[in-house]
Amino acid sequence: MSNTETMIDDVQHEKVVAPLSKKQQSVLKASLVLFSKVGYDRTSTYEIAKLAGVSEGTVFSQFKTKNQLLHAVLEPFIGEVLPLVASDFVNQLQTESLPHFVDFLNYIVHDRMSFVMGHRSEFKIFVQEMGRNPQLLIMLTSRLNTLINHRLSDMLQDYQNKGELIEWDPMRISRYIVSVILGYLLPNTLMSDEPLDIEQQTQECVAFLMRGLSA
Repeated sequence: MSNTETMIDDVQHEKVVAPLSKKQQSVLKASLVLFSKVGYDRTSTYEIAKLAGVSEGTVFSQFKTKNQLLHAVLEPFIGEVLPLVASDFVNQLQTESLPHFVDFLNYIVHDRMSFVMGHRSEFKIFVQEMGRNPQLLIMLTSRLNTLINHRLSDMLQDYQNKGELIEWDPMRISRYIVSVILGYLLPNTLMSDEPLDIEQQTQECVAFLMRGLSA
């Protein structure tokens, strides 16, 4: 999704970091943009300060280490921006012509694989940090559960009514799909920098999911 940075602008950081000055809020936004584009390890505080239009002293006046800055950035991003990204994806999904469950799977698998591979550095940051801080994963899961329950249930129910989809709870189906997609993506993002053959991986993933989820 190309408008992730626009979504960042739309998030009201003041609600999350109200004690911070405007300059410090600019530091958070600059950090998020740079961490997403080039990765946490390759981002320097000098680059953050330059993009935010402040001195490095301003960066460190509130955040004593770059790791503290990462936490300050990551929590509102997971709490606010990622659910917006997911909601935008679901909106697009509902406008597509996907008459059969296999069409639905092909679309979401290919789209989400393309999204993650297009934000590989960002994805690495989230996976690594959520491994160290499970609370972030709990926060994200809670927000996405609400989205899935309210927005995707009707679509999945339609495929069940057609006799194409197993009679499972929508959340159980969604978790199964997500776990399989992640099983393909994690080794190709965390342990390799090689490009992923998205077309081939989509075919394999969909074939596997159809075996497990077909009625």
